Amino acid sequence: MEVLPKRTLRDVTPFFPEQPNEQIRRELGLKEIVRLCSNESPLGPSPKALAAYRAAADSLCRYPDGGSPGLCAGLARHHKLSPENILVGSGSDELIRMVCEAFLDPEDEVIVSQHGFVRFRQQAAMTGTRIIEIPMSDWTHDLETMGRAANPRTKILFVANPNNPTGTYSTASELRDFLQAVPATALVVMDEAFHDFAVKNDDYPVTVPGLVRKHPNLLVLRTFSQAYGLAGLRVGYAAGDPEVLGWLDRIRLPFNVNLPAQRACLAALADRAFLARSVAATIKNRERLAANLREMGFGVLDSATNFLFVHSRIRGRALSRALFKRGIVIHPLDEYGLADHVRISVGTPEQNASLLKALKAIAPEGA
Repeated sequence: MEVLPKRTLRDVTPFFPEQPNEQIRRELGLKEIVRLCSNESPLGPSPKALAAYRAAADSLCRYPDGGSPGLCAGLARHHKLSPENILVGSGSDELIRMVCEAFLDPEDEVIVSQHGFVRFRQQAAMTGTRIIEIPMSDWTHDLETMGRAANPRTKILFVANPNNPTGTYSTASELRDFLQAVPATALVVMDEAFHDFAVKNDDYPVTVPGLVRKHPNLLVLRTFSQAYGLAGLRVGYAAGDPEVLGWLDRIRLPFNVNLPAQRACLAALADRAFLARSVAATIKNRERLAANLREMGFGVLDSATNFLFVHSRIRGRALSRALFKRGIVIHPLDEYGLADHVRISVGTPEQNASLLKALKAIAPEGA
């Protein structure tokens, strides 16, 4: 190929999603596939969200509402903010990319955490920006060191809270001190994709609306993919200062979120009872699965999410392949430099039982 891509793209590794269920069924001749790889909700979305999605079918000949004004207004009411404090995107991934495109120049610096969400580093690398990685402390973002590392060249500090793939979180006091230490000229991007599970912990920080109002350089990202069970619609949103969001809005694609997705997410947001039941069921299943895995000899961190960060004496990719042959899909973590760990999404009791049965067959003497 004579036409070469930009230099910063040449070292970026493409995202390789797990194979679709139908393809796995054909290849392995299996009837049932248990997907515990992508942190999806096995409990599905709110019936009200499904109804709103189907009702939008009559309008598919029209472009969606540009900028998702109805959803922005609903999110603003939900969080006691103004619509100008909300920007909707095609999942958190699009918002992370928009932040990097809007704010990073090659001479800038970005601070990330070791084993932090891989998309931060990947998107920042595309801009040619220098990336500074701070080692974790006890599998958690070391916010104190990250804050000290910030300097006049620092443009963005990325924090996933809770973090994917470790499932750990930074506390309210740690975040408060961190925000005070970071220069006002640096943007703190707080990815809270798993907020709905973590908020059950008393020391988990409440960023929206309080901290967003207090710190104009704080941008909080959330999503409808996990707790709301709408991963297939790819909808996320940012809460932050109107001026910061205004810069992002300049590069937002005109119709970045489709109409059925906007309507379904607005309905899901209003169904708080369903969300509470879904989160409670996931946490119950998570704790039971973690206990069972520990009994088998696996190392399992306490999690504030809908997945488990698991250490195994069997290399992660080998364990993943062995389970795959039995129709169970988990996520190895080689891309994070964690070859002896895997991430396992929390499934239904039946799915978790299938996982445990397969693990006992693979490693009958323990992990």
